[in-house]
Amino acid sequence: MKKPITAVTMSALLLTSILSGCSNGENTPAKANEGTGAAAGGKPEVVTLSAHTTGIELTRVDNLVKAAEKLNEALKAEGKNMEVKVETKSFDGSWDDSVKQFMLASKSKKAPDIFAIGHEYVGMLSNGKYILPLDDLKNSQAYSDLFPVLWDSVTYQGKIWGIPQDTEARPVFYNKGILKKLGWTDQQINELPEKVKTGEFTLDDMTKVAEEAKSKALAQYGVVHRPTDGPDFQAMAYNFGAQLYDADANKIVFDKQAVQKQLQYYYDLAQKKLLPDNLTTMEFKNVHKIVVNEKTLFYYGGIWNVNNWASDAYHDTIGKVDAKWVNERFGMMLIPAAEKGGKPVTLSHPIVYTVSSGTKHPDLVNRLLEFVVDPKLQTKHNIKTFHLPITKAAAEDPTYKADATLGGVAYMSEYTTFLPNHESFNKYSGSIYKAIQAVELGKQTPESALKDLETQLKNDLGDGLIIKN
Repeated sequence: MKKPITAVTMSALLLTSILSGCSNGENTPAKANEGTGAAAGGKPEVVTLSAHTTGIELTRVDNLVKAAEKLNEALKAEGKNMEVKVETKSFDGSWDDSVKQFMLASKSKKAPDIFAIGHEYVGMLSNGKYILPLDDLKNSQAYSDLFPVLWDSVTYQGKIWGIPQDTEARPVFYNKGILKKLGWTDQQINELPEKVKTGEFTLDDMTKVAEEAKSKALAQYGVVHRPTDGPDFQAMAYNFGAQLYDADANKIVFDKQAVQKQLQYYYDLAQKKLLPDNLTTMEFKNVHKIVVNEKTLFYYGGIWNVNNWASDAYHDTIGKVDAKWVNERFGMMLIPAAEKGGKPVTLSHPIVYTVSSGTKHPDLVNRLLEFVVDPKLQTKHNIKTFHLPITKAAAEDPTYKADATLGGVAYMSEYTTFLPNHESFNKYSGSIYKAIQAVELGKQTPESALKDLETQLKNDLGDGLIIKN
């Protein structure tokens, strides 16, 4: 189950302290002679590599154990009397705390060789000299069929700082039963994702249908989104044409026109009573209950939510619901374009493998990462946790394609966007969320929230901010 992603919440003081502690180092691996192992015929030399992740999706690191088996076969075929062993660990806490632990471990030279984390942290880890550039892996045969757009998620200041481990999409779930009660035919319901793809069904159309369902008491709510800060809200900024980052200047962009439209959208949903009154103060479990108990027509969610709903008893009578139940009652579509004929969007949050700058075995780590991209290993993880493949070969895997949920949303990767990898983007994201919360609760208008937002971002980001009027 994929845990909800929250913005980095470490204090500036702690972060500055940790980063400055490593600021004199270089992004250069510790030199090590991998050698050829013990003498021929002797006991193999065992090289132990460590791999850490966060949460309960253990295939992220367990797949590395399986990949090591293939690596060991290759080493034996090459005549090297060496064996690679992978020790794994999962941090039981937030992504933010996991990164903090990794940085502290790096300072004491106890960091894992491989660290699986959200892609948006690579800028911060790169600036602090905690991780190695991986441009050689990008050019390797193993990653030659990785979906090109995914390289954007791990690129920072012209270099590659991570290898995508999985990816996903954040679609809009729509309730088929409610649409049917509105008079939609099965054909119209099934054609909705395609009409979104072509820009025929827009964001305004989605709002109007939600209003109709609410006015006819066919749904308690028209639209529901996540209740906490997270990447999802930036998908809507992209939908309104926002530029969030200037890579050449390495600065965050405050695109005022697009952000005002972003705030206006959430303000309008609240004013039309399409959202729960206290949505941004809810717990996530309550949002899941609203969706699974079919109380909302639309839900801005993630494909991994299918796994959430199968893992916890959110339904009032059934309890846990499986993928078959979900697919019978819900469809998934891209976020509709803001304008007629426009391109719809989604947002992906790849988890990526990063390599510690303190590893003593950089060559073996790189070879291990080449084996872990095996399509069968990808499929094992993707089916279990409801994620999308990172390579074309894995997308063609028969087991993956046969999955009723995943096979139908793979196309969404063609419409995806990513968060900027800038280390201070968490400050921007947190401020945006507070502004959205303010307009939804009726405490501010979009205009006043935008004005306060500009003041806040200038104060928080200073010279690291570009204001686009």
